[in-house]
Amino acid sequence: MTLPEEFSTTPMRRWLAIVAIALLLSAALGTGAIGDGLKTIPAEEIAAKIQAGQPVDYRNVTVSGYLDLSQLTEPVSQPVRIADSEFLDAANLDRVVFQEAVEFEGAVFLGNLSLGKTKFLSDADFSLAQFAGETDLRGAEFSGPALFIRSSFQRDASFANAIFRRDAAFGYASFGNISFANSRFDGDATFQGANFSGQAEFDSAQFARMASFWEAKFGKSSNFFNTIFQGPANFLGVDFLENASFTATRFEADVTFRNSTFRKNTAFGLANFAGFADFAGTTFQGVAFFGVMKFLDHAYFPDARFMKDLILEGSRIYSMQLDSAQFGPLTKINLKDADFSRFVARWKTIGDHMEFNGAAYLALVKNYKNLEWFDDADQCYYQYRRISQELEPWGWAKLADIIAWLSCGYGVRVSYTVFWCLFTIFLFGLVFWAGNGMRKFEIEGMELPVNPASRPAQRVSLIDAMYFSTAMFTTSQAPVNTYPVRFYRHLAMLEGILGWFFLGLFVVVLSGVLIR
Repeated sequence: MTLPEEFSTTPMRRWLAIVAIALLLSAALGTGAIGDGLKTIPAEEIAAKIQAGQPVDYRNVTVSGYLDLSQLTEPVSQPVRIADSEFLDAANLDRVVFQEAVEFEGAVFLGNLSLGKTKFLSDADFSLAQFAGETDLRGAEFSGPALFIRSSFQRDASFANAIFRRDAAFGYASFGNISFANSRFDGDATFQGANFSGQAEFDSAQFARMASFWEAKFGKSSNFFNTIFQGPANFLGVDFLENASFTATRFEADVTFRNSTFRKNTAFGLANFAGFADFAGTTFQGVAFFGVMKFLDHAYFPDARFMKDLILEGSRIYSMQLDSAQFGPLTKINLKDADFSRFVARWKTIGDHMEFNGAAYLALVKNYKNLEWFDDADQCYYQYRRISQELEPWGWAKLADIIAWLSCGYGVRVSYTVFWCLFTIFLFGLVFWAGNGMRKFEIEGMELPVNPASRPAQRVSLIDAMYFSTAMFTTSQAPVNTYPVRFYRHLAMLEGILGWFFLGLFVVVLSGVLIR
């Protein structure tokens, strides 16, 4: 570079010239005029160092060529560190045994990566790594901590049959299609904040200690079929965008799905909850299937929302609490063949959503009595009898049910009997008065005339008719100065019979309520 002559005449101008050249060099570096700053290392160099037992320590390099270590017969006894680097081609590390720590933190694998049945006897750090190709870790064994924090699997990846003997950290990792089928986690497993954009398979996986999926997101279907959670399981605030299956899953300790959202159908069929199950605030936008499963401890569903059917058919429930739960207008609750000891849900909350099953209704009646919620028991029993009556074919049994319904509300509506008592008294009194079917005589002193024909007869008032009707209904005896005439005598007798019936029924129903 040639400077103008005036820049070389004085020391100040020389200094300015040096600054100008530095700025030009800086601009050239910024625009890539002097390379990209990443040193290129051939894959053969790395393989040769590993075979020779030399330290492997690289950072910010580009690895070119196919890295193949699958033919190694001896364990890798030195640490391997290739951090913040880029692998341009595929890498095959199948069956390699790493005795010391392995670090690929921040590495970018542009090609396929195979680590099938690879053994990591010490720490394995893949945090912030990016896997642009397919990733195969089937049968891999991690004896030390396995760190995949904020790693990114952009295509299909598989940890099927992998063994994690210490803690496994996948916090805030992102996955495409991923499989952990038959994998085993002996330490804590953390998937907090992970994003599963593809299908997530955890079939027959085993979690020996804590498993945390706190605030994870499942964009496609998730499958935990026959998965075993021996320690606490945390699904707090998880978002399931597609179908979620926990069929035959075993939760042997406490589990929480609090504030999670199931946007499609959910299946917990054949699942086993041995510990406390927390579903408080959970939203089920699709069908919630809990059929043929077991809640052996307390199942906690306060403020849960069920937009579609809740199926508990054939389930075994020790205790289930549905306080303040919300149900969609078309939601049905199926308790057919369910066996429950304690079902804490107010009838006004679930009554309109119960799918009819006689045994389930009667079990709920017994349940409410055990909870000393007698009004809920009466309402449940009343609805059971009403639906049974509607389904029953016409015959004497149906007629008897109708009489039991109208007269006393199947023995749980005292108000029905009181109504019929008052209605009968009013009706007969009105008939006696309107038809002039009564006669009343004035009593002079304490004696009545011997000859009835000599008694002065007069039309009774409405008040007297009602008084007469009340006396006939309650005692079957008319007042001494009033008596019915013509066929009204038969009506008076009929009212007396109805009075004995309704009063007896009233006593029976009322005593049943008071004795409780």
